[in-house]
Amino acid sequence: MGCGPGRIFESGLKPLFSRLAVEFDSEEVAPDHPFPAEINSAFQLASKISECVRSCREAGIFPIVLSGNCNAAVGTVSGCGAETTGIVWFDGHGEATTPETTRSGFLDGMPISILLGRAWHTLAQNVPGFSPVSGNRVVLFGARDLEAAEITLLKESGVQQMATVEQLRKSLPTLAKTLERIYVHVDLDVLDPSVARSNQWTPPDGISLEVLVRSIKDVKSHVEIAALGIASYDPEVDRDGKALAAAVAVIEAVLG
Repeated sequence: MGCGPGRIFESGLKPLFSRLAVEFDSEEVAPDHPFPAEINSAFQLASKISECVRSCREAGIFPIVLSGNCNAAVGTVSGCGAETTGIVWFDGHGEATTPETTRSGFLDGMPISILLGRAWHTLAQNVPGFSPVSGNRVVLFGARDLEAAEITLLKESGVQQMATVEQLRKSLPTLAKTLERIYVHVDLDVLDPSVARSNQWTPPDGISLEVLVRSIKDVKSHVEIAALGIASYDPEVDRDGKALAAAVAVIEAVLG
């Protein structure tokens, strides 16, 4: 999945930006610690992403963050201003395990719990602009592969879980009244495998591309989208190119 951002940028975004006559620049963000480790690298990247996103927004540039996994969202939300930013998160998974509840030990299963202030508190506080996001400012859309502990954490935190455009539409007026901006996060495995297969963990019974694009357009019509994140795309799994096409459709929906 670390190869995904490059593929999306070169084969998807550049042609799209050319067609839309959109001016753009790009910056690769990578860890520079001499002894990289998964946990340390994740939070170091989050800090760098936060600074890049903040600089973009201050310069009037819309940030699109392409990442190999979902933990990049910790940096993106922080760069947008975590205290006043809501989150609409499209994902096939719950992304809300913690070090105490995880059975796989997979750090990429924890970004929502980190953002909620329920995991890795000390390291998260070192990310510029980070502060815990209250659950009532988070919408998790399309998740259907969740562990029992994730279900409990999300419910206790007040995260709204949704699966239809109609559910999202009902919640947007309230979100728009209480939030200055929204970060939209798209893990492409929110899509049903019959629509696109973005990585080897894509669970069945996902949503259609039409539902994903319509939902994003509805968000945009109610509140400012401050930044977009697209994560967890593995070009080796996307043999028919449908997941790449979906990523382009998402970005076009946001740019309008």
